[in-house]
Amino acid sequence: MKRLLLLIPVIAIIGCGLFGGADYYPLAVGNIWKYAGMMTVTTSTSTDTTSNMFVKIEITANDQTIGGNKVFTSAFRDSTVTFNPDTFSINTGTSYVREADKAILTYSSLTDSTPDTTLMTDLKANKTWTTIIGTDTTVYTVSAAKEDVVVPAKTYSAWKVTVVENSGTPQYLWYADGTGMVKMSYTYTYYTATIAVWYNLTEATIK
Repeated sequence: MKRLLLLIPVIAIIGCGLFGGADYYPLAVGNIWKYAGMMTVTTSTSTDTTSNMFVKIEITANDQTIGGNKVFTSAFRDSTVTFNPDTFSINTGTSYVREADKAILTYSSLTDSTPDTTLMTDLKANKTWTTIIGTDTTVYTVSAAKEDVVVPAKTYSAWKVTVVENSGTPQYLWYADGTGMVKMSYTYTYYTATIAVWYNLTEATIK
């Protein structure tokens, strides 16, 4: 799976909610999502916060095409404050997104011919799907019921989606109807340390 943001999974772009359907990441020019995150490192002797992270994602345009299909332009800015020693870094980038066949496709560039299937738009209990790109196989699983997720922006009723790439460490994403991704977390091991990363939605502007 291509690494577009953190996310990130990316952090992913979702849905258009036509005909009264659910809209788990509204696509409209001017939509903005802001997240605050943290990374902690746990060893056998201590747990330390190593960095604070801030992400802004904005849908800036809908005037490009890929393979004859119109796409939304998604711009992100990732700011990280790292401790010991104190450093500050900013990363920026652009991806392109469209909805097709109940799926959200994310392209890394205007010449990308193999987009990621970021999310299915018809989320429901226990739904699963698999994407295969090259040698990478990613399995997505929706929780059995919605969860109440408390983040700085507000409290959301959200589906938890577990994402596992190549049978590796799971990533967890929470999606709320009418807003999009409201929380993300994952944990991995580096040598003998356990590293935990999470992001919470702090503010959303939805057109």
